[in-house]
Amino acid sequence: MKAVFLPEVVTRRLLVWFPEFWEFETLIVINIALIYFAIYFVFGLFWPRLEPYFKNPYFGAIALFAINVLVIYPIIGRGLLGYRLPQGWLGASLPLVVSHWIFARGVQYQRRRLTALLRFSDQ
Repeated sequence: MKAVFLPEVVTRRLLVWFPEFWEFETLIVINIALIYFAIYFVFGLFWPRLEPYFKNPYFGAIALFAINVLVIYPIIGRGLLGYRLPQGWLGASLPLVVSHWIFARGVQYQRRRLTALLRFSDQ
C-alpha cells in the first residue's frame, strides 16, 4: 500500500490541469511540500498567539486535520476524508490523524519548554 503524501497528490492534480509542466513534476512537488509544511511550522511558531482561540494544541491539530480532509481533499477531487484515494478513506485519514496527534504533542511539549525557559529567565 502506498502512503498518501499530500503535496504529491496536489501536484498530480495540478499536472492534470496543466499538462505542459509534467517535466517539472519533482520541482513542483518540492515547492508544494515546502509550502505545506511551512504552514505547520508557522502554526507551531505562532501557537502562543493561537492558543486563546484553540485552547488546546489537540484542538488546533484537529482543525488542521479538518482542513486537510474536509477542504483540501475535496478541492483536489479526492472526496471527503480522501475516500477516492486508492487506499480508501481509512488508509488516507488514519495516518493523517496520527501525524496530527504527534504534531499536537510536539506543540504541547514546545509550550511547556517555552514556559519553563521564560520562568528561568525571570529569576
